[in-house]
Amino acid sequence: MKLNKIFIISIITLFVVTSGQVAFGYGGPPAQSGANNYTVEIYADEESYMLGDTITFTGNVNKYDEDRKLRITIFDNTDRYLITQKTSVNPDGTFSHSIELNKKFSDGKFIVKAQYGNSNTTVKIMSFIISSNNNDTTQDNEIPSWLKTTVGYWADGVSSDGEFINAIKFLIEDGIIQIPATTQGTGNTDQIPSWLKITVGYWADGVSSDGEFINTIKFLIENGLMTISN
Repeated sequence: MKLNKIFIISIITLFVVTSGQVAFGYGGPPAQSGANNYTVEIYADEESYMLGDTITFTGNVNKYDEDRKLRITIFDNTDRYLITQKTSVNPDGTFSHSIELNKKFSDGKFIVKAQYGNSNTTVKIMSFIISSNNNDTTQDNEIPSWLKTTVGYWADGVSSDGEFINAIKFLIEDGIIQIPATTQGTGNTDQIPSWLKITVGYWADGVSSDGEFINTIKFLIENGLMTISN
């Protein structure tokens, strides 16, 4: 009887050990290693943007494969999918790709996931912000097309300073340029700086951006070089 008990215990022990090894070998995940994967480093040209801006992604991959494309996918902060775009990678492993922040986007934080190809690839995650309070870019409202003509005439000496000032007043009253009353400077306003005609003339000719034009006007007002009365 004692021998039978020993035999039964030995059989049960062997079954448990064997079963455990089989379960681990079948159900356990394989060892994960990114050593041989295609990895990506990706960066945005700014940390914060406005709607309508263009975000430019640059970076590099750890190894080049001419058959692979870099895929850049953007989600909002609730993980809702917004857009996917593919771009080529240069033979030296670098890349650059721009995406317009159009009406699909809104204020808030956005998540970027980048991967190089569909297999043996490691996903890189980064983020950027869209904020309507960014003082370095334009406001939500679009600048009317006729304003460039008006500003161009003033820059060329065809129209008067008063006509130019009235055009700027329109921008402020329409909310295209937002200048709180407390930020308006109190400097000498008898004469508009001579360099302004050159600066806004570039904008009227399409050489500089709307953001640069608006930031120039804001600088004049906030530093008291131009007063806009109510």
